[in-house]
Amino acid sequence: MRHWFQQPVVRFIATTVFYLAIMIVLLYLYGYSGMNQAKFIYNDF
Repeated sequence: MRHWFQQPVVRFIATTVFYLAIMIVLLYLYGYSGMNQAKFIYNDF
């Protein structure tokens, strides 16, 4: 398995999937946090 993972194509695909998963989780958490739901109180001043 170690020899298979050391191939450049496999490593590139695995790294891309890993970082894509991190980005999807971060976007999900940002959307879930409710940042766009309420108006910020100091915007009217």
